[in-house]
Amino acid sequence: MSVPTHTPRTVGVPGIGTLTVLDTVLPHGRVQFKVTGPHIKGTFIVAPEAKRGGTVLPTTVQVQYGDGLELQTYYTPRPDEPVVYRVGVHGHTAGLDPDAIPTRYFLGPYAVASGRTFLTERLPDGTRRRTEAVVRCLLELWRDRDDVTELKLAAAVARADEHARYEEQQADQLEAEIQKVTAQRVSARRTVNQLTGILRRRSAAVLPADPTPVKVPFFDRHGHQMGILAVREAPAPAGIRPGSVVYNVQGARVAGSFTVERYRYSSTPWPEGINVTYGVPTSRYGHEARDEPTINTIRLSGGWSSSGDTGRITRTTPDRLPARIRLSPTTGCSAPVATERRASGVLRALALRYLARPDAEALHLAAAKDRAPALLTATRQKLKELRVQQQKLTRKAAEHRKRAAQYRELLAPPRTLPDIQSDPSSVLGWEGEGGAVLGVPAPRPAPVAPKRAEPVERLVDVAQKAVRLASAAADAAERAVARSRGRDTAHLDAAMWAAHAEFLDAQRYAQWVAQDAGAVTASTLRNYVNSAIAAAERAQKAAGTASTASELAELIAEPWTQAMADEEARRERERREEEARYEAEERKRTGMDADNRHRLTMARYIAEKHVPKLGWSKGMVSVMEQAATGQLYRRDGSAWNGRRRVSRERTLMLARAGYLSVGRGQDRRIRVTPMGDTALFLVRLHSEGIHPDDKTAYEARYVVARRLRRNKEDTKTIARKLPQIDQWTLRRCVRPVTIAEQEARAAELAEQTWADEGGALPGC
Repeated sequence: MSVPTHTPRTVGVPGIGTLTVLDTVLPHGRVQFKVTGPHIKGTFIVAPEAKRGGTVLPTTVQVQYGDGLELQTYYTPRPDEPVVYRVGVHGHTAGLDPDAIPTRYFLGPYAVASGRTFLTERLPDGTRRRTEAVVRCLLELWRDRDDVTELKLAAAVARADEHARYEEQQADQLEAEIQKVTAQRVSARRTVNQLTGILRRRSAAVLPADPTPVKVPFFDRHGHQMGILAVREAPAPAGIRPGSVVYNVQGARVAGSFTVERYRYSSTPWPEGINVTYGVPTSRYGHEARDEPTINTIRLSGGWSSSGDTGRITRTTPDRLPARIRLSPTTGCSAPVATERRASGVLRALALRYLARPDAEALHLAAAKDRAPALLTATRQKLKELRVQQQKLTRKAAEHRKRAAQYRELLAPPRTLPDIQSDPSSVLGWEGEGGAVLGVPAPRPAPVAPKRAEPVERLVDVAQKAVRLASAAADAAERAVARSRGRDTAHLDAAMWAAHAEFLDAQRYAQWVAQDAGAVTASTLRNYVNSAIAAAERAQKAAGTASTASELAELIAEPWTQAMADEEARRERERREEEARYEAEERKRTGMDADNRHRLTMARYIAEKHVPKLGWSKGMVSVMEQAATGQLYRRDGSAWNGRRRVSRERTLMLARAGYLSVGRGQDRRIRVTPMGDTALFLVRLHSEGIHPDDKTAYEARYVVARRLRRNKEDTKTIARKLPQIDQWTLRRCVRPVTIAEQEARAAELAEQTWADEGGALPGC
C-alpha cells in the first residue's frame, strides 16, 4: 500500500514556473510524484535501480512516466501519464545518477509521445525540454530526501534473492572453469616432467649406415608383389634431423633416395607416427630436397606423414599414399595412378624397414631429444599462462561469493544490539564493502511461496494428445475423399490437405516439447503445447469433425499469480536495462545511434564490394580529396590546387565518368558531384581497394573489360574509362550522421522555427 510522506508543496523551476508536487512512498523503495504546473500535469515514479552485477546498494534511478507498479507493455499507456503541452509522455528513462544529473537529452530511447501506434512518434522539442526540466527537479527532490538510504535498501532487498542466485551461479561457473584449468595444469606439469626426463636420459648408440644392399620386396594394396628393391643405407648429411635414416633405392622402375624419420609435428613428448621424404632434405626445416626418386620415369617430390599409431602400417596399408610431381619450387600436381600405386608400396616397405631396425629405440630417443627443448619452452610458457588464468578465475569466483554473501545478509533477520556487540566483524566488513549502513535496519521481505515445479510430463502428454486428435481429423478428411463418388471433389481435397498440414504442425510442436523438456523454460514449453493444441483444433475444423482439442487447454491452464507477474516484470526490466546499457556503450564508442550504426555497416559492406570495381589509383583519390575541399580549379587547360598543377589526365577521367564537374565560363571551380561524393565516402571506408598507381589501376580495368570476341583495341578503349556507380548502389548507400551532427542540426532547426512556434519575434 502506498503511504503519503509529505503534503503537497510548491517548487520553483527556472524557465517553467511553480510546480505543485505531492510525493508518496511506494513498495520496493519507489517514490511517486504527482506534478501539476504550467503546461504539465501527471505522475512520475522514481525507482532505484538494483541492477545485476552492479553495486549492492543502487546508485542510479529510473524515472517512469505514469502511475502503476505492474509491468506494462511498451505500447500500452499507463494511468495518469504526464501531459506536457497537450502531448502525452510514455515510457521511462534509462539509469540516471542523482548526484550527476545530465543537462539534456537524457529522457532515453523509451520516451515517446502517446499516440495511436507509438511508432516513430518522437517527442516535440518543447515537450522534451519541459519534461527534462521537471525530471531534473524531481531527481533533486529525491536526492535531498531524509530516507534516501532506506529507499535504496528497500530496492536492494526486493531483488537480493535473485541477485544472490545470480552471483552464486556465476561463482559455480567460474569454479567449473577453475577445475578445467587445474586439470590442464596437471597435464602440462606431467608433460614438463616427461620432457625433462627425456633430456636427462643418456643417448643410446645409433648404428652407422650400412652400405650393403639388401633386397626388400614391396606389395600393392591387394598383397600382390610388385617387385624387389635393392636398398642400401647412406650416411646422413650434415644438418639433417637426428633420428633420420637415408635409404638409396634401386630396382623395379624405382631409383633415388628416401629419408625416413619420426613424425616431427606432434605435440606429445615422444614423437609418434612416421615421416618419409622423397629425396634428402637440404635444410633442417625447409621443404627442398636433392636426389629425389624417379618412379616410372617420373620424378616425385614431397613425402608422406602419418601422425597415428605406427602399428597400423603394414605392407598393404595404408592403401593410397601421396605422390606429387614438382612443376616449380612452389607448385606441383598429382602423379598418375600407376605411379602413385608403386610409390605407395615403396613408402610402406621403407617405413616397415625403418621401424624394424635394431636401433629403433635409439633413433626414437634421438628424435625426442632433438625436439624436447622447444616443446619444453612452449609447455612452460603454457603452464605460466594457465597459472595466471587460474589466479584470475579464483579472484573472480571469490568476488562473486562475497557479493552473494552480501545479498544473503540483506535477507537475514535484523540483528539485535547484543548480537552486533558480540560479533561486530561482519557488520564492519559489510559497511566497508559498501553495504547497508549500520543503524538502518533492513526490512524483512514478504514471504513468497516457492514456485511450483512445472510438470513437464503433463505438458508432453497433452502435446501427444493434441497430435492424436489432429491425426484422427486428418484421417477422417482422407476417408471422406476416398468415399466420395461425386465429380467435384476439389473442396474435399482442399480440406484433406489443410487437415494434413495442421497435423504436421501439431506433430512438429509436440516433438519440440519432447526434445526441449528440461532445456528451456516452462513458459516456452507451454507455448509449444498451446501451438500444438491450436493446430489440432484447426485440423478438426478443416476436417469438419467435432472440435474437442480446445478442452486440452484447460489441462495446462495455470492461474496468473503475483509472483509470475513480478517475474515477468523483472525479465522485462532486465531486457530494457541490457538494451539501454548496450546502446549507451555503442553510442560512447561510435558516437552514433542504432540507425546510423546500421547505415555505417551497410556502407562498409557496399564499399568492400564496389570500391575495387571503381579502378581508382591513389592519385585519383588525391584529386577527389582536393576537389572536395574546394581547392581545385582550372587554369590554362589544366587543373590547379592553388600551389601546383594537378594531373590533367586523372581530372579528365574523373570528370568524364561523372565524379567531377568542371565549371564553364567565369566559373573555374572543379567540384565533386553527388556520385563522386558517394564514391569518395566509400573509398575512405575501404582504402584497401585502391590501386597504388595508375598503371596497376589500368591493368585491373583491362582485366575486367576483357570479353570473348572483343578485340584488344576495344578492350583498351573501355579500360581507359572509369566505370560509374549504378543508381541502385547510390540509393542504397546512405551516409551515417553522428549524434553531435544531429544535435547541431536540431539546434539550427529549432532556432529557425522558433518564431513559427510562438517564440519571441525580432523587434517585439
